[in-house]
Amino acid sequence: RLASQRLASQRLASQRLASQRLAPNVAIVRRTLVLTLVLLGLACDRGGRELDEPPEALGSIPADGATGVPRRVELRVIFDRPLAPRTVSRAVVSLRSGPQQRFLSVSYDPVDRALVARDFSDAPLEPRVEHELRVEGVRDLNGLEAPAFLARFTTGDALGEPPVFGTTTWAEVAPIFSARCADDGCHGGARPALGLDLASAEGVRATAIGVPSVASSSGGLGDRGLTGLPRIDVIAGVGRPDTSRLVYEVLRDPRVGEPMPPDDALTTDEVRAIADWILGGARTD
Repeated sequence: RLASQRLASQRLASQRLASQRLAPNVAIVRRTLVLTLVLLGLACDRGGRELDEPPEALGSIPADGATGVPRRVELRVIFDRPLAPRTVSRAVVSLRSGPQQRFLSVSYDPVDRALVARDFSDAPLEPRVEHELRVEGVRDLNGLEAPAFLARFTTGDALGEPPVFGTTTWAEVAPIFSARCADDGCHGGARPALGLDLASAEGVRATAIGVPSVASSSGGLGDRGLTGLPRIDVIAGVGRPDTSRLVYEVLRDPRVGEPMPPDDALTTDEVRAIADWILGGARTD
């Protein structure tokens, strides 16, 4: 079928890119590969419609077969559609080198549709050693389980830069909310829609952080896997964008109702800024 041939061509292009060795500037390589795989995922997900085929991992960072990988590395496995965040945990991920297994901190990045794993102790990996990354047991929002994913890579001698995340401030996200979300009649003014006030730090603290979401009247496609999420999920100063309903709303996932904003979508960088702000604890100071 023509659609299947196109998808196969896209995946082949992704595999060719993934098989390249890591360049010295890891940040640029990672951004390029993530963008390529996310675009492939957008084509596969078909706008959030019900799918009867299981989700599929499109690739990983580091890629399968990569060599000279920095010893401080953030591991990512990118999928072709959103995952159910409750199925992403340490139980579904392992990183081994021979008989040794690393203890990982595991999370889900809903913007890039990526499972993210970092060494829990921040200790670097051993140099010049082959490592095996396995992901098995994650499910999509329709409850379909992804086939097991396996990638092997070999570290080099360089330590590399530790991953940086959760650094976006309120001063950076407030203008996004103000310009795109907090108009009168929307999520600002005297009577913000659904009681969600994004016009000020005080409004966000009172109506969003740790506050249960209120469903819109659109119905969407049903929010399987997203039921009961708070608007912004922060517990004891630790934020979780993967279980924050606001992130799925600005991603315009039809499973959570009407798209936000209702006119033009936020840019990927704007959504990523909001998610990173939440990851850092959604501080409003």
